[in-house]
Amino acid sequence: MAYASGKDYACDLGDMGRPRVVRVTKAGKLADTYVYYLRQGDGAALPLLGGEAEDSRGSGVQIECVDGKHRALAVFGEFMSAGYPQGWVMVYDPAKRSFERFGFAERAPPGWLYLGIQERLLVFAPGGRLETERRYLVYRFVVGADQDSTEAIIDALPETEGYEVIKIDW
Repeated sequence: MAYASGKDYACDLGDMGRPRVVRVTKAGKLADTYVYYLRQGDGAALPLLGGEAEDSRGSGVQIECVDGKHRALAVFGEFMSAGYPQGWVMVYDPAKRSFERFGFAERAPPGWLYLGIQERLLVFAPGGRLETERRYLVYRFVVGADQDSTEAIIDALPETEGYEVIKIDW
């Protein structure tokens, strides 16, 4: 869904019985761009990409709240600070009582989020890069390692054993 309305886009993250709400808002229209903000729980609304508000100015921004046993918030768009498409996927980890955010910079958004005990995977469908014309791109995030990730190019979707797999339908 492209974020077209002027209202907050809210998403309940975490376990179904004890959700943690995150909200994305936009303000400061300039041509076809807006500055996007993120509010986690009862916290203050901060620029979506961190840093200065203008760094979070974007156009064509898509936002999805995706379901699984755990829910995730996915954001993708063209942001002025980067000059290329980028985004992130956010989940709430009830065991750590904290939000986790997994960033990426690709031409196309991810299609799957794999949640494992030791790692999280963002999986991109074939075709986003020349070398992935027929292969999947995987960003691998080790739990507790913040934004540090590794990339791999593979021939098929990763195995699902040991993961909760959430399909992200843009």
